[in-house]
Amino acid sequence: MKTNHLLLLSLAMSTALFATACNRDATPAATDTAATPAPMEPAPMPAEPAPAPMPAPAMAMDSGMSFAEMDKNSDGNIIHDEMADSEMLHQHFSVADTDGDGKLSSAEVDKHRADMAAAPAN
Repeated sequence: MKTNHLLLLSLAMSTALFATACNRDATPAATDTAATPAPMEPAPMPAEPAPAPMPAPAMAMDSGMSFAEMDKNSDGNIIHDEMADSEMLHQHFSVADTDGDGKLSSAEVDKHRADMAAAPAN
């Protein structure tokens, strides 16, 4: 009977050691840094493209058109929509419109052109 107990005890001990050895192979010990894989770092995000440079504004030029040529509807005044975007008066409309009525008279156009011609060049 003692032999049976010793046999069972040795079988139980062998099974326990075997199970422990199998468990160690499945997961490395916490103190074993060589067997511990390094945590995965997220892939770096692609760099954002630099914003496109703003195009240079069109150079304001006085077309030299007469007041009558710019007055498309022949009402005696020039409104903002009657001029090309590149026209100096289009870009300087609020400065040339000295009375602030939203339209340019012949006198306002002449005065603005004279002021621009007299201004020193940069």
